[in-house]
Amino acid sequence: MVNMGIKSKRILMVRAVLLLTMLIALFTCQINLSAPDAQAQVGIEFIFDIVPDDDTLRDSLPLTGSTFYLQGKIYPFRTVNQATCEFAVANPRVLGTWRAWGEVADDGRLVLNQSLLVSSSQGTIEIQGVTGVTLGSQPAGPAIPGNRLGPTTGPTEVVSVTGGAGNYRGLNGEGQVRSYCSDPSRPFRYDRPFCIQIIEARRR
Repeated sequence: MVNMGIKSKRILMVRAVLLLTMLIALFTCQINLSAPDAQAQVGIEFIFDIVPDDDTLRDSLPLTGSTFYLQGKIYPFRTVNQATCEFAVANPRVLGTWRAWGEVADDGRLVLNQSLLVSSSQGTIEIQGVTGVTLGSQPAGPAIPGNRLGPTTGPTEVVSVTGGAGNYRGLNGEGQVRSYCSDPSRPFRYDRPFCIQIIEARRR
């Protein structure tokens, strides 16, 4: 009877140890599986100055539904003077090519696709959206701090980051576009230098 009781206790202890071992292994497995997903969700951020090659859409827009194409160069942020739209450095370093195309929408807006080729070795960033969708938290402001008489920058407009390739593969999030030496009384038509900042981006 005593031996039977001891044997039963040993069996129960072995089962308890096995169950505990399985639970620990399962918990460890879940941690290891979730780690890559956590790394994939780390936020990343990029910001560039863009200088269009010409001011095709500055004076007037074609009829609604008309198509257009724009092109320019990509520079490191702060290469362009926000007050004058001139270069702020003696030898600006070109990072790549900015291309944009789309259709003229209503109310002076554009339905726009943008592609940033950040050198052939880095990759591309793809962006799309309707112009004129502004961030209330970032209205037009003085390009020269403290000078409210002008020139101004902004307001900031938002577009969607829809993808990327190369070093930017799987990029998504929100793009914020802010015009330089701007006239806040009229819609920004990508007719002058601007910066584009990609925020809240996530690797898919």
